[in-house]
Amino acid sequence: MKSILIAEDHSVLRMGISLITDEVYPGVIIKEADTFYDTLEHLRHNTFDLLILDIQLPGGGSPQMIAAARALQPDLRILIFSYFEEDTHALSYIKAGANGYLPKTAPPDVVKEAIKYVLQGNTFVSGIVQTQMINTLQHSKQKPDGTMPLLSPRETQVMQLLIRGTGNQDIKSALNIQSSTLSTFKLKIFTKMKVNNVVELAAKINAMHAGEKIQS
Repeated sequence: MKSILIAEDHSVLRMGISLITDEVYPGVIIKEADTFYDTLEHLRHNTFDLLILDIQLPGGGSPQMIAAARALQPDLRILIFSYFEEDTHALSYIKAGANGYLPKTAPPDVVKEAIKYVLQGNTFVSGIVQTQMINTLQHSKQKPDGTMPLLSPRETQVMQLLIRGTGNQDIKSALNIQSSTLSTFKLKIFTKMKVNNVVELAAKINAMHAGEKIQS
């Protein structure tokens, strides 16, 4: 059974997220926190699959919240839920390790999709954020040179499935591998590609392709 912590200081929003989450995962265990201190206390004493985190939570307010939460539960999935628009805040939180960024203006169906997508092991961001990441890579001092690091055939298969948005469960089924094996492949791919997550991986591949088109 899934266990989710909702860290939000507005009770009406907490209630709304709880109802939506219960529709996605009937019988889900839900805990609530209205300050970042309370959030950390919950994480110290309970194990959660997902943290839905308001970045304006009292006691929080910066991407360092991600590291503080992960210090207590390294495998915790974190979905940011904020009034701040994606184009101004999402990128810094995704780079800090969040698994998704969702504006509070998102309709219920999108909230459901984001929760499921993140819990399946994916990173949920909009096209706006993906474009920002590509632009950041293209204009950084470490601009991709269009040379793809050497990956094994199996690593290449896994990478292609990841950047298509295929969930972990589907990748394991398609390649007939265990969770631990998939985790090892992902770690090797991220290390070789010098990225931290699937979103950065997709952005880097796109940036490399863009570089090739410019040079040709």
